[in-house]
Amino acid sequence: MTLRHIVSWRFAGETPEERAARALQAVAALEPLRERIPSLRALSVHRNELFDGQNFDLTLIADFDDADGLAAYATHPEHLPVVELMGRISVARAATDFTI
Repeated sequence: MTLRHIVSWRFAGETPEERAARALQAVAALEPLRERIPSLRALSVHRNELFDGQNFDLTLIADFDDADGLAAYATHPEHLPVVELMGRISVARAATDFTI
């Protein structure tokens, strides 16, 4: 069993350039978590390519063995500063968790 955690963010900013800069900042913060959090089995981060302003700007796809692994990730000391950053630079967040 694998638990997949998908999160999408819409970033603050009036222009595509402002949102793109925040997306780059987020990618730089998220990608190192792959190597730093033991319960994280896989992680990929994807920037939106179409329909700027309509779609969310960035999506994270993360896999865990189970809900306990996701809970360990959520409270991991390496993850908490990223949560704070994402709260500061985003205006909307949507998440879905499901078993694959």
